[in-house]
Amino acid sequence: MATRHLGPADDLQVRSDDGTLLHVEVRGPEDGPTVVLSHCWATSLASWGPVVRELDPNLRVVLYDQRGHGRSQQPLTEAGYGPHKLADDLCAVLEATVSEGRKAVVAGHSMGGMTIMASGGRNTFHDKIGAVLLTNTGSVELPQRSTVFPLPSPFAALATKGFLQAPLPLGPRNAATTAALKYITMGRDADPRTVNLCVRMVHECNGIARGRWGAVLNHLDIDRDAARITAPTVIVAGSEDKMTPPWHAHHTASVIPGADRPVEIGGVGHMGPLEMPGFLAEQVGKLVNEHVTA
Repeated sequence: MATRHLGPADDLQVRSDDGTLLHVEVRGPEDGPTVVLSHCWATSLASWGPVVRELDPNLRVVLYDQRGHGRSQQPLTEAGYGPHKLADDLCAVLEATVSEGRKAVVAGHSMGGMTIMASGGRNTFHDKIGAVLLTNTGSVELPQRSTVFPLPSPFAALATKGFLQAPLPLGPRNAATTAALKYITMGRDADPRTVNLCVRMVHECNGIARGRWGAVLNHLDIDRDAARITAPTVIVAGSEDKMTPPWHAHHTASVIPGADRPVEIGGVGHMGPLEMPGFLAEQVGKLVNEHVTA
């Protein structure tokens, strides 16, 4: 698909149920079919940028920063973190940006996909979502299934838990930290410019928020919520994804009633929106054409 531009964004502030302010950007024509994009842990809405640039310019695209990320407000207490809070935020964004009687395609990457699955039982989600795209994500057993650390299973899970919930600074951006983040998050043949974009976003993420969300991911179990998603669902995995290996895609497909057989893309790591933007944009376009109208 040819690269196109959706024009400048309209910036909004949306208040979630507990008062947390979320930064939201809306691009494209007001009367276009709507797509809502939810980003991953430790980055920002900018991680969807390569996909947005590949989308049909007639689409209306809604992006938002997860709480504690980008320009959204950081929760003041630990009570502001949890999968139910992610669901609150997504539903608040849907209420603010998807008009009554219309439906949107919602796509989530990693924690963004977990956000969608956590919302599966919400009335707002059912009322406003026509189709779902999940990429590089999981609903349960995240540290247990991770292959980031090549150690025997119990030790690998412990190491992953420590990595996810550590609030420590990641150190200066240099060749060593760049190589480490590439190993953890991306495929072996990832483009250096894409790697640098990933590294920049991760280094810019607030360490406290990153660690607290990591602790949430360590104990995540949202199968029951995911099982209540009835919208048609496409699930995508990367063959080299160490953080959410393809096992998760197959498990998620077995949980969500409307899910198609998962698609596994060779050579792709965990950062699907950066590593395979054209493919994901194509999948979003198909879901819009089949399940959503303006």
